[in-house]
Formats: sequence, C-alpha cells, structure tokens
Amino acid sequence: MELITTHNRTDFDALASVVAATFLYPGAVGVLPRLLQTNVQQFLAIHKDLFRLRPAAQVDRAAITRLVIVDTNQWKRLDRMDDLRERRDLEVHLWDHHMAGSDIEAAWECHEEVGATISLMVREMKARDCAFAPMQATLFLLGLYEDTGSLSFPSVKADDAHAAA
Repeated sequence: MELITTHNRTDFDALASVVAATFLYPGAVGVLPRLLQTNVQQFLAIHKDLFRLRPAAQVDRAAITRLVIVDTNQWKRLDRMDDLRERRDLEVHLWDHHMAGSDIEAAWECHEEVGATISLMVREMKARDCAFAPMQATLFLLGLYEDTGSLSFPSVKADDAHAAA
C-alpha cells in the first residue's frame, strides 16, 4: 500500500499536493493530518467527497510499503508518522519546495526552490498527461495562489507561472 501525507496545520498547497499525488501515484491513499487550517477545513466540509482521501484510522499502517510526503521535509511536521520513520523496509518519496532543514532521507525526491509544491506536481502531471476535473484544477490554483501570494511573492519562479497557466 502507498500512503500520501503532508504537514500538520495543512494549508491549501499541502492539500492540493496530496490530491495531486493521488494522480501521480494511482491507487495510493491520501491521508491528512488531524490539524488543518480553518479555510482548508471549511473547503473540505463542502468538497471532501470529490477527492480520494481517507481518515488515518482506516489505513493498515503495517501494509504501507511507500510513503509519499508532500509540502514538508521534516518528520516532526508530520502527524503520527513516527513509527514509519524507523521502518527500513519503507520507501519514501518526497515532493517539497522548502529548501532548509530537511531531515527526511528519501529514496526519491523532487525538492526544488519554487513558490509552491503544487507547481512541481502540476509540472509532472502535465508531463504524464494526467487528466483531472475542474474542481481539482481549482484546488491546485488555491494552493498555488496561497503559497505565492497570487504569484506576487519574491519566491515565485517560472514553474509557478506555468502551473497557474
């Protein structure tokens, strides 16, 4: 089983990245932390049935063979994942745009300096010709715009603008 997760106090970039990862890792289970930002809670209260997400309690942790971590590069920011950190038989994939302070040893990573993690994921989705619905596109833009100040922050790169397009 493949599990996708992100950081506590999940924002829209993190949520969008978890959802995007469900396209890049077909069959993987997206699980959100217990703590979500208020705007993300409100969004999911209306739209949660449109995304392939499961409560953590419904996941057999012993069956997890790959952990996909998005929008963070620190174990301490993950919710209830300490037991997985110690597993040597677990393959970890990392998608992140935060460049400092990484303590996650990943078997594979896409770790680049851009304004939002969703930009990296949309680039890969485009390369794989992934199709997604308008609601997913809306969520991806919410994540991109939140983390880049609607493409106005100094951290914005060309990949962010391409993802928005």
